Amino acid sequence: MLTSLKNIKMLAGAVTVSALMAFPAFAQDIFTVTGVHVDESAETAAAAREKALEIGQRKAFEEVIARLTLPEDRAGLQMPAGSEITNMVRDFGVSNEKTSSVRYIADMTVRFKDDELRRFLRFRDISFAELQSKPVMIVPVYRTSGYVTLWDDPNPWRDVWARNVATSGLVPIKAPIGDLTDIGTVSAEQAENGSMERLAALAKRYGADVAVVASADVSGATGAETVDVTVTRYDPNNGPQVFGVQENTLPDETLNETLVRAAKAVQDQLADGWKRANLINYSTGGSLMVFIPITGLQDWAKIEDKLIGLPVVRNSRVVAMSRREVQLSLDFVGSTSQLQTALNQQNLNLTRMGELWFIQPTGSDRLQGLSIGG
Repeated sequence: MLTSLKNIKMLAGAVTVSALMAFPAFAQDIFTVTGVHVDESAETAAAAREKALEIGQRKAFEEVIARLTLPEDRAGLQMPAGSEITNMVRDFGVSNEKTSSVRYIADMTVRFKDDELRRFLRFRDISFAELQSKPVMIVPVYRTSGYVTLWDDPNPWRDVWARNVATSGLVPIKAPIGDLTDIGTVSAEQAENGSMERLAALAKRYGADVAVVASADVSGATGAETVDVTVTRYDPNNGPQVFGVQENTLPDETLNETLVRAAKAVQDQLADGWKRANLINYSTGGSLMVFIPITGLQDWAKIEDKLIGLPVVRNSRVVAMSRREVQLSLDFVGSTSQLQTALNQQNLNLTRMGELWFIQPTGSDRLQGLSIGG
């Protein structure tokens, strides 16, 4: 527990550390695209491979741009030439390769250079978000012909989510496995009625803070189904947010394929909602002097690790350090509220007391008993 703000103010004159920490821009998986399938033919196997790798990098580029930007902002974006995309690729890997004399098939993983991608978008005045949210928990309720289920089989809607969750990107999504613990935690009726306590317990089990109830109502004749999805996002820090998605089965399409498209539409809307709230204006920003109460050097190391990689933090300079407090000068982009949101995703709280700013782990009481001016 801290002794007084007066002592903290004097900390700057105690132990001075001139280390400058240049933080990476953001989590690498935001800029890594996996599962890019390529299947190309040419006059030779070598030519087919070269063609496939170029097309794969372009597909990956399109996906990573879609992750970071809003649909309306990238609508008029002209795609760069293949050589320009290649210059933005950090490295790539291939798996499941199959070749013939004229054909090349593989699955690609492509990692992009974050600085180059950021420069590409900013040069074109395209707004983008970099902050990754904590995982959200999908609760897939299925309705058809008076039949309602969450855990009972058949539930093709739950099956779709189990196979098609977005584990990377700005809004990672988790799906329940549907075991006895899940069944005992929340029922379909409780999920649709918004039982916050039970939904929070389910989300917590999977390391998520937010539960999203996606209730899919399937109607219509076989081969001509309509899938209406009502999505309610339950955030413990905000009121419920509701939106809808509708998909119709296309000619020669199965219901499962329609459900996959509906799930993708839900994922896209969740991601777009997060992006709209976290678009960063790089022409704004500032600096804060923050004080971090610590319990020791190991505790500080854990907090420092969480700070590293935050997209809104440009750099951080340790001004002073003792066994109980660390004083940092933080340079950030965007607004203070965006900095607070970014820290919250790392289970850190940024709070203000008088003229001073503090960072402490979420749920801790390290500022309790702080004596202002004592």
